[in-house]
Amino acid sequence: MDKNDNSYVRYSRTSVSATCLMIHQGRSYMMDVNNVSASGILLKALEDNSHQELAIGSRCVLEIVVNDTFNFNVEAEVIRFQDKKIALRYTEIPEDKQVALWQLLGEHVHLIEKVDT
Repeated sequence: MDKNDNSYVRYSRTSVSATCLMIHQGRSYMMDVNNVSASGILLKALEDNSHQELAIGSRCVLEIVVNDTFNFNVEAEVIRFQDKKIALRYTEIPEDKQVALWQLLGEHVHLIEKVDT
């Protein structure tokens, strides 16, 4: 392995048309889902100030709503901010919600991608 190689692999992301209700310390925020993977999610804040109280390491509950009959919830931790986008890694996926996540990911559930830093 090249010591100068600053790349790493992560689970493949897929774009999803969905909304997300983020709950953090008793407050709730509506977000758009930008993309999801088997290990995390990238959300876009709908309001400029909707994530001011969040910090790296903040733990949240996410209710992801894909349509009227398909939604699921996960627990997640904030790992990155960029403009109005918030990246979170899943910390807990209830066993009964795992199948819903895998269905949403489709073929991306087992794929990985190389990321250059």
